[in-house]
Amino acid sequence: MLKENSMKILYITILFILFSSMSIAHADNELTQTDLNQAASQSYKSSDFMLNKAYSQLMGALDKERQNKLKISQRAWIKFRDYEAELISSAYAGGSISPLIQARALTELTNQRTSQLTKLYLIEITP
Repeated sequence: MLKENSMKILYITILFILFSSMSIAHADNELTQTDLNQAASQSYKSSDFMLNKAYSQLMGALDKERQNKLKISQRAWIKFRDYEAELISSAYAGGSISPLIQARALTELTNQRTSQLTKLYLIEITP
């Protein structure tokens, strides 16, 4: 009896996974380029939010002189990030996918910077 119940649970689980996969695949086919662009833009906004958190956290751990250096560094990095994303997406200029490519580049670069700032923060607070 126990083995039979286990088999039923396994069978139901497998069916659930199969149907879930099918609905996800079906939903992906219904997404428009605009939907994908908006999702990528939202992903970038989330990454930027996390970057600002990491920046603020690091600023709080630094003395005034180093805070000033971080401000200068961050401003320069933002210009670099924006120009780099423009360069990457310029290969698709005029295409409907261009905003998606640019948002993905912004997200990737922003995540890298967040990681850098977080590492610097951890170095600062580690005795």
